[in-house]
Amino acid sequence: MIRIWAGHAVSRQQFAISIGELRDEDPQSIILMYNKDHEMLWGFAELPRTIKSITSITDPIDGKPVFVPMSNEGDVYFLIGDIPVEKIAGAGVLSDDSDGYGALSRIANDNGKLYACGYGSQLYERRREDDWRRLCDLDQPEVEDCAFFGMAIRQGYGPVALCGQKRVQYNNPTAEQKVQIDRARARGDAEGADALLERFRTVRVPPSTALYLRTSVWSEVVTDARGGLNDCIVMPGGEVVAVGDHGFIVRATGPSAAEDLSSIGLSDDLYTICLWHANVAILGAGGIHVFDKAFAYQRTIQLPPELSTPNRMDVVGGDIVLFDYSGVAVHENDKWKRIPIPDDLWGLAT
Repeated sequence: MIRIWAGHAVSRQQFAISIGELRDEDPQSIILMYNKDHEMLWGFAELPRTIKSITSITDPIDGKPVFVPMSNEGDVYFLIGDIPVEKIAGAGVLSDDSDGYGALSRIANDNGKLYACGYGSQLYERRREDDWRRLCDLDQPEVEDCAFFGMAIRQGYGPVALCGQKRVQYNNPTAEQKVQIDRARARGDAEGADALLERFRTVRVPPSTALYLRTSVWSEVVTDARGGLNDCIVMPGGEVVAVGDHGFIVRATGPSAAEDLSSIGLSDDLYTICLWHANVAILGAGGIHVFDKAFAYQRTIQLPPELSTPNRMDVVGGDIVLFDYSGVAVHENDKWKRIPIPDDLWGLAT
């Protein structure tokens, strides 16, 4: 299915989206770049990877934004000129150089310095051109095997929090069960042996919420939540707030100082959290939930009726830019304005 898999806005007049299909064989993404103030309203680039996250940096020469898409395999493209590309060594699943940690999920910018995170507790920092350094992984003490989906960036300090989901952990088969598996393999019944192995593996630790704060090391914030955390931010007072599945909202001022803020009746999955005017806006499956900065619930902004599969949002210049799997809309002056994507551009992904 062709969908919008990533989006990033630098203003309500200028944004980029990634459209395509998720596929392991012959992956491809079409990056569509919208600029309302340009004589060519839309531009596009065809990239031979699946783009799952987009950010932007400022061109030091002309001061204009440069969109930077990242693939799930750790390919980072700079959409300027001949589109230079950098590969984060070791990242990805299908890449020849992958180290087995898994795919990448999010790229972010801190005053021109880029960071990327993903599965296998991966976190990378771009020190200079084509120089990415791993800052965190599943082998690091105190960090479990997590899928990191979000980073909280404190401007000038880089990521101060990572959020996502811990991997499910299984018990190994007992000695008696292993005899049954080996017996099936000895009979040449490989499928039967695999079926027994799957049946005998029991869940020891179910998938659970992952939230880590950067102290002298990465320290886990203990919560009672299941599911995953999809996004996190640093509040003006310095505390970290993360949102995730089943309406979960958690605020943390330290590894042992976490507060569950999700007892207000919201139960939809929450995808993105942003500061918006004097409030906090959280994009969920049921709409954009608005809180004050003390996290008292204010209201819910309904999504456009034709955009009912939200992916993420950006807040720029006080306006909300919504990236749905099927389209884009801007919320300004308390109204939604759909940004139509021409059929011929949408069709490039086919």
